[in-house]
Amino acid sequence: MSIVNVRHRAPAREHPNSCSDRARALICTAALIGLAAGAAALTAGCGGELADEDERASLADVVVDAPGAGTAEFRDPALAINGVRGAGNENGSLDVFSLGTRVEPADEADAHLTLAWSGRVVVDGPGADFAVFENAFAPELDRHHFVEPAIVELSVDGETWVAMPHDYLAPDEAGYSDDPSHWRGFAGIQPVYLHEEENPVDPMDAALAGGDHFDLADLPDDDANAAAIKRAGFLYLRLVTASTRINPDTEMPFPTTVIANGPDIDGVYARYVMPLVELAAASD
Repeated sequence: MSIVNVRHRAPAREHPNSCSDRARALICTAALIGLAAGAAALTAGCGGELADEDERASLADVVVDAPGAGTAEFRDPALAINGVRGAGNENGSLDVFSLGTRVEPADEADAHLTLAWSGRVVVDGPGADFAVFENAFAPELDRHHFVEPAIVELSVDGETWVAMPHDYLAPDEAGYSDDPSHWRGFAGIQPVYLHEEENPVDPMDAALAGGDHFDLADLPDDDANAAAIKRAGFLYLRLVTASTRINPDTEMPFPTTVIANGPDIDGVYARYVMPLVELAAASD
């Protein structure tokens, strides 16, 4: 897996915790054989700032993979790591990277985006652990939203992926619904109020910031890879256009609307983020 050369902050030299092969190997091994204790200790308070609810969350600042990157409008992946600039209930943000959409699940092409936190690990803590900001909106504040759902997947090595639990609950699962309550566990559902300059609220306050919030505690315990991430965290987050994946309830792709052009990603924030060296030290 190669890393796209896009960063929100470009250091003069490689960061000691950047997404190198060594770092990927370390976190993969750590998740599987025992850094869970270190993560648990730090989220419980031993890491100081990690457990500080008042500290602002960390923005995903590295584009690892963006096959849809190009020169067309909304095809610059840097727009997904340069901060969130939501436009509220009645408008979608234009500061976004569009994933694209496909009707055939096997043809993902440009329909995903992988982000990271400069080699740092996102771990579980109290409440939601990360939030995805797309550009869903709710005209006239009614219960219907314009949504372009995305599935959230996590990985410790960039090779094996675990999806956050999600379920499409529409009465007719073969058809598209604009009722946000029908898209449980998907990203791209809730409007975004957070704006880095005009409304710099806490990204992890769902009521103030909007967006779709996720808790690693919701991962299942009966899957070894999911349980490892739940215990020790993840390095990579991948957003995938839902219509490129099969709904197990219907054995058909998740539905989309004819006017959709794919989820438009404004940014991803995580609450509990720590360098690999601190996680390793805490487990000793």
